[in-house]
Amino acid sequence: MPEMLTVAIIGAGQIAGGYDRSRSDDDGVYTHSGAFLKDGRFILETVADTDAARAEQFREEWRFNSTASSVEEICHGRQDVVSVCTPDANHYQTIRSLIEHRCCKTIFAEKPLALHGEEIAELTALARENGVNIVVNFQRRFDPSHAEIRRLMATGEGKLLAGNAWYIKGLEHIGTTMIDTLTFLCGIPRKVLAFNRVYNREANEYSYEFILFFDGCNITVKTVDRDSSPYNYHIFEIDLLFADRRITINDNSRQMVVRKPTGYAYAGVKVLDDREPRVMATGYSSSMSAAVDYIHQITTGKTAHTVNSPETSAMNKLIVDAIVTSYEQAKPIDIGENPWNR
Repeated sequence: MPEMLTVAIIGAGQIAGGYDRSRSDDDGVYTHSGAFLKDGRFILETVADTDAARAEQFREEWRFNSTASSVEEICHGRQDVVSVCTPDANHYQTIRSLIEHRCCKTIFAEKPLALHGEEIAELTALARENGVNIVVNFQRRFDPSHAEIRRLMATGEGKLLAGNAWYIKGLEHIGTTMIDTLTFLCGIPRKVLAFNRVYNREANEYSYEFILFFDGCNITVKTVDRDSSPYNYHIFEIDLLFADRRITINDNSRQMVVRKPTGYAYAGVKVLDDREPRVMATGYSSSMSAAVDYIHQITTGKTAHTVNSPETSAMNKLIVDAIVTSYEQAKPIDIGENPWNR
């Protein structure tokens, strides 16, 4: 009989459960509630939201046992796991309250962990002192397809020449996920250079366009956000050009396309084969389920907490801050020598 764990979710929005609502064309899992329910080893105990009607609707839809109207109600209870799915600006105070009340063993937090570096440092220390795990939801780290690209890079089997990436909805909100994904695949960049920014009215923040400089190559990150429109379409795409292949992760991370060099109409010329690319599904549709499995393992003490830790979020924040500084100062910022990384 598997060990059952109780769960509370704070925030009854899209990532809490909405993205898994009424889908018929995909059997993947993309939300906290969807992953906990599918896993089968979690009891959906309480959903909290300041909108009582939304909380009740969410409870009925996902079969939670009860609702709450505030973080305080969750803090004065006791669950094994608490998911934090509130707006970004609320993450720090919500997570701090959960830790200080010692009301759970593990916190599964949406990104970013906090909006300021000193807040991330404080939460890291508090969690360590109180024996609470914090797992930040960067689920692409649980996707075997992404792990294979990381292996190619780490072993030298794949020599990266250049890359491009696209994201939307703010540097802190989605840009942090792009930075985390690229550092997971390629390592920590030596320096950054921001060259443009666009205000996203939906996220209420700027989406920055920037270059990450690695040893021997660079990756340019851009956005389709525009001042004239709060939302065009969702894109999270990474295109990596290796010496012997091109790997493109598209369809919001659900598809990977691999192209190998081939002959061309001109004698002696090689090109990347767009006529017969290898197209395959990634493991993204099951990566949230893998993240929840990991949460069960660390909460029950079966494995140590090493993935998506607060320390990882601290490094992401260093890069985010360096990008903003680069734009403000109109010059590259060295990640290795700036004061945040000492």
